[in-house]
Amino acid sequence: MRASGILLPIFSLPSRHGIGDIYEETFAFIDRLSEAGQRYWQVLPIGPVNEKFCPYQSHSSFAGEPLLISLQRLAEKDLLHETYIESVEASIAASTEEPTSFKRKALRMAFRSFREKLRSDEEARLHYVAFCKMEESWLDDYALYEALMDYFDDGDWSEWDEEIKNRDREALATWSVKLSYEVEFYRWTQYEFFDQWDRLKKYAHSQNVELIGDIPYYTAYESADCWVDSELFQLDEDGKQVFEAGAPPDAFTADGQCWGNPVYAWEAHKVQGYRWWINRIRQQFRFFDVVRLDHMRGFESYYAIPADTEEPKDGHWEKGPGMDIFRAIDEALGDCRFIAEDLGYLTQEIRELMAEAGYPGMKVLQFAFDTGEENVYLPFNYDTDNSVIYTGTHDNDTTRGWYEKAEDWKQRFVSWYLREKAGLYQNDGVPDEIMDPETAVAGLIELAHSSRCELCIISMQDYLRLGSEARINVPGVAEGNWRWQMDPDSFSAELAAAIAEITARYHRIA
Repeated sequence: MRASGILLPIFSLPSRHGIGDIYEETFAFIDRLSEAGQRYWQVLPIGPVNEKFCPYQSHSSFAGEPLLISLQRLAEKDLLHETYIESVEASIAASTEEPTSFKRKALRMAFRSFREKLRSDEEARLHYVAFCKMEESWLDDYALYEALMDYFDDGDWSEWDEEIKNRDREALATWSVKLSYEVEFYRWTQYEFFDQWDRLKKYAHSQNVELIGDIPYYTAYESADCWVDSELFQLDEDGKQVFEAGAPPDAFTADGQCWGNPVYAWEAHKVQGYRWWINRIRQQFRFFDVVRLDHMRGFESYYAIPADTEEPKDGHWEKGPGMDIFRAIDEALGDCRFIAEDLGYLTQEIRELMAEAGYPGMKVLQFAFDTGEENVYLPFNYDTDNSVIYTGTHDNDTTRGWYEKAEDWKQRFVSWYLREKAGLYQNDGVPDEIMDPETAVAGLIELAHSSRCELCIISMQDYLRLGSEARINVPGVAEGNWRWQMDPDSFSAELAAAIAEITARYHRIA
């Protein structure tokens, strides 16, 4: 069924608290999606982020990011006073300090109130205990890991005291008692996150909107995953990485990338029947209706870089699990609605894996004009409906920013293709001239909608016609990413109506 959606991470929603969260602006965004005839909202990973706010370097593959918890919702539960929230907002507005630090303090304040509440509210206590019991397979380890991170002030768990680094049974019990308050705080953040997320997902469904999530191929070295299941990663006897994940030169970065994540010990995963991956994916489908499999390439072959170098050119390819893992997932979980991120250099082997798996791949229009008319990302070259088309992803510049920076010949190629091949803007009076950025972005959005791909996803920044100032991430650049926030009221009723019109024109209306 033809459909469309919008790509916007939750942290990019407007907020007075330094980061978009699960409250009024989120529900209002869903309302606008519905008005615009959009079936899907695609967000990025929602796990606990690192100090650089990167959602692809999460502390846990199973937990949610506490910063997405709404303070207003906590106030509705009488865990925070409105006057306190107002003081938080005033502090954020007046300070040059990282705004999320004030929100973290507010969460601590709410936790103290929650502990007091449990002393007198038996129903709340039973509900909380039931949650912790239901999620204990990952929750206890995650909460202890975060508490230990705070205590040692060091995410490199291989440098912790020997007994707790190696997860000695007595050490785990001792440290759980020693850090019991902190452990309980991190358990509680997940209790609140899951409660708010369940409310969000239920509301989205009531508005005929489904959520597309994103599961990173790799997890972070500084994560509960790596500490708890270290045998599933290529580490030495001291817990240090032997190889780091990365990518050779590609369309995103000419010099390649060194990501820093540990690579998997796939034989160990296979021996365990891919249990960790199955549990990880099961958790993501609790959050989302559709899951994008990041870096599909890695399941066929992955790029391993020696940990003692930061030069991607020193890396090499190793074989991944191939269809074996997807058969195990299908057997355990049944039919799963995946989108496969199959970007970058594609070999015959990955093409065969994609064909056998049957998951829809991705087409990105910003890649379509790097070569000539034979380019596989040009819509007239698509040979299947089973794809998802994007103007750009979270790793791309906004389409306006990309077009404004493009070479003269590429801008002419875009302009010619939109006019002559796609039949758009035939009456603009200047058939041989380069389109202005506004017109080019509008044309590429329409080109995506008109394609044969069953699903069309457009970044919110592209609908807003924003330039590079609204870019979310620059691959290979460590600083300054994952911070863009949309201006309040920019997703107006008028814009929703315009999006609904183009969606209906190409028979994608929800």
